[in-house]
Formats: sequence, C-alpha cells, structure tokens
Amino acid sequence: MVLVGLTPQPLTITDGKRFSWNRNQIRGHYGSSPQHVEQLIRPASVGRLDLSPSISGHVPPADAAEAVQRLENKVGDPIRLVLVP
Repeated sequence: MVLVGLTPQPLTITDGKRFSWNRNQIRGHYGSSPQHVEQLIRPASVGRLDLSPSISGHVPPADAAEAVQRLENKVGDPIRLVLVP
C-alpha cells in the first residue's frame, strides 16, 4: 500500500506493527510552492545554505526519467539528484 497526496490533517497509522510487517510505505514531498524554492535559492547562492551534503549526483535533463527510477528504486541509495542543463 502506498498513500499519496497532501492533506492538512495529520496522518495516523493505527496498526504500526501490521504496517511495518507488510512493508507498507508512505511517500510524500515537502509540498512547497515556487516562492519557497526561491527563498532557498537566495541563501544557497551566496553560501549561507549548503545543500551539497544532501546531493547524491548531478544528472542531465535527458536522463531525468532514469533519475526518477533511481530515486524510486533507491539505486545507489540516493538522497537528492539535481538536473543540470
């Protein structure tokens, strides 16, 4: 079972043992908007925010689909792959 989507309500797993035993997963994302990304770019561009420890690799846009596969299947245990034109 994979739960997807954003909700303003907290997510509760009522049977954690069964959830773990069945190897269920919850996947999500930060849910940010473009303005939030811009707020991070400014401090990163002047060296006030170092994101490099969380970057697992740089990928050309032509390989974006492969990068998504790597993230989904945890090939090489990636944290974040950055598309670089």
